[in-house]
Amino acid sequence: MKSSTKFWLAFFTFLPIVFLIAFFVFFFTVFLENAITLEHHQNEFPVEFFRSLAWFIPLIILMAITSLGIKIYYIVHTNNKTDNDTNKKIMWTLLLIFTGSIGSIVYYFIEIVPLKKIE
Repeated sequence: MKSSTKFWLAFFTFLPIVFLIAFFVFFFTVFLENAITLEHHQNEFPVEFFRSLAWFIPLIILMAITSLGIKIYYIVHTNNKTDNDTNKKIMWTLLLIFTGSIGSIVYYFIEIVPLKKIE
């Protein structure tokens, strides 16, 4: 596998984790900011909170699409790899399906990184 392919696989493998961190940072920033606004306006609910929540939906969709895409790629990769026996294929497929982004990261370091470079 080319080193540029490994780079892009690493990028897309870690991207859902980056989106998740950004989601939590953004959520708590918006939540605390609106909680302070709520205190200053005698318990009137700030409309800006709903406007700022509109940014969460695209972030969650991008995170889900990236995570699903990399899982599908890794499942196809493990099932097309001729070195894997049936038990290993089943193990990786189940691991990738049930462990989320952590399983993708583990698969990247165990199966993708050791692959020899093809020129």
